[in-house]
Amino acid sequence: MFLFAFVEFRRLQDIRKPGSASQDPIFTNNKLPEGEVGYPGGIFDPLGYSKGNMETLKLKEIKNARLAMLGFAGFVAQWYTTGKTPLQNLSDHLSNPWATTVLSNDLARL
Repeated sequence: MFLFAFVEFRRLQDIRKPGSASQDPIFTNNKLPEGEVGYPGGIFDPLGYSKGNMETLKLKEIKNARLAMLGFAGFVAQWYTTGKTPLQNLSDHLSNPWATTVLSNDLARL
């Protein structure tokens, strides 16, 4: 947790004052060019994911995050209506597919 907090704190520093976190605190020879912010991309990018059109990559990341939030809302709605986790519901459906369906609980019939 400490490492995550450190990384997010450095990112917050760079957002508040661009260029303030442009040098790696451990490996001081790693430094960003003047005027370039360290996030996203930045100094540490061993797989080269920040290469290319950053606007397109940011848009893709936002779309994926929205889709993940929608999927989580589906998990919550499923738990609220059935009182079981998605894996328990899947197990119930696979054990008896004709009797355990989306219409078999009482809240789905409203």
